[in-house]
Order: sequence, then structure tokens, then C-alpha cells
Amino acid sequence: MGIPRTAVMSLNEIRLRVGLPLSLSCGNRNLSINGQGKLCKPEYGVAVTEDEMKECISKLTRSSLYSFDDTIKYGYIPLEGGARAGICGDAVTDRNGIKTFSDIRSVSLRVSRLYPDLAKPLTDYFTSEGICGTLVFSPPGLGKTTYLRSVAYLLSRGNKPYRVGLADERSELYVPEMNGCLIDYVRGCRKRDGIDLLTRTMSPQIIICDEISDTEADGVIAAQNSGVCLIASCHGDSLEGIMKRPHIARMTEKGIFKLFVRLWYDGGYKSEMTV
Repeated sequence: MGIPRTAVMSLNEIRLRVGLPLSLSCGNRNLSINGQGKLCKPEYGVAVTEDEMKECISKLTRSSLYSFDDTIKYGYIPLEGGARAGICGDAVTDRNGIKTFSDIRSVSLRVSRLYPDLAKPLTDYFTSEGICGTLVFSPPGLGKTTYLRSVAYLLSRGNKPYRVGLADERSELYVPEMNGCLIDYVRGCRKRDGIDLLTRTMSPQIIICDEISDTEADGVIAAQNSGVCLIASCHGDSLEGIMKRPHIARMTEKGIFKLFVRLWYDGGYKSEMTV
């Protein structure tokens, strides 16, 4: 298609929208593809048709949309190999919230990659200072999951590997390339249930999960009381901003998080640690 190699290497998402241009997210840039297969501005991009969207959904669900109802109501379809497809459109609701979608209008295909050494500055810090509860934050789409994947990989192998548990609710933290690692994972369930199960049955030394929310706070605190170190992530662009959320402030006050890592993208992934 003629897409520059630099764009392919930084590609983290492919987005399909019915009647609108297909788009590629490369780092912090959103681009489209024209009729000649070249990168272009969205207004010149090729639009996705209804039939193309139907074909995409059919392939994602192995021609069985209803078998994915349990995850579709949360806005995603899990894929093999540690990836997921985010979806949205016309929701069907009941008293408990979204039940399913009557018409899927957008699909976000996240590109899962293992960058083994991405989190090496953090694991080097752990080597010199000791492992501690860590919260990784950035705005959406700037590499939190990719960073956590690297943390899990680095900590669970090498000269002094740790037993790492992944509470992988959306089936995107664990990837097959994590060979030679001491990793146990629970996929496809709520993070608080996964954290509880790992703590009780697998005796992990470290638990890693993505996008921590207020509903996980009690489970996280209980796991910490069991001596398990937690490394998690949340959305946010500043330490001051995330501390305004009651559940983050409460977990920090309880000693869950002692180190904070801010991520951003500037032609490559960058990180900054704050104790």
C-alpha cells in the first residue's frame, strides 16, 4: 500500500467508521489512506462502507456475534494473541445499562506489540531501590498497555525473575511472545475478581492490571494487605489531576501506590517517574 515504514512501526490503532474515512493512529497522529494507498488527511481518505463493516464484524466474531454478548456490552470483542477490538454504535439498553448494540458503526483495532525493553528504566529503578506499588498514567492511546506488557515481561524473567499475575480483563496484556516468563493470567473477567483469584490461588509476588477504576479499589487494597505488589494504570495527563480522583487518592493514602510513571509520545515513547 505504500505506507511508510516509520508509520507502520508506530501504528497503534486502526479505526473503521461506517461512511467515514478509515484512520490510522500512529503515535499521537491520526491519518487516513487515499485511493492510491497513501497516507493522507482524513478529508481525502477512503470511506468505510456498510458491507465492509459487516464483513469486519463477521470475521472478528467468527460469524457468531451473539457468542460475544458478554464483552460486546462493555464495548469490545476479545481477539486471539492479546488484542481486542473496541466497538460502538446504536446501543440497546435495559435497567442495568448497555445490553448489546443493534448496529455497530465504529470498530477500533488496537495493534498489540511487545517492546521488551520499553519499561527498562522502571525495572532498573526496582533493581536499585526495590519493587513498590506503581501507577502508570497517560491520556488514552499513548502506550499504557504496551508499557505494562514490557513491565510484566522484564520482571518475570532474567537472573531474578518474579512470579507475575496479570488481571487481564480485556485480554490485551498477555501476548504469546512472553515466552520464558513466570506469568499467570486471568482473562475475560472483572479486574477485581481476577486480582482476588490470583491473590488466593497463585501466590503472585506482583499483580499487574490495566485501567484501574473505583470498582477495583477494595480488591486492590485487600491484595496489598496480602503482601502483593500492584502495578496498574489509569487515564490522566498529570499527577495532580489523577490525585483528584477519590479512589486513586485513597489507594495512595493506603500505601498501594508509592511510585508514579507519566507516559507521553514524542516521536517515541517517553516516561517520567515520580516518587
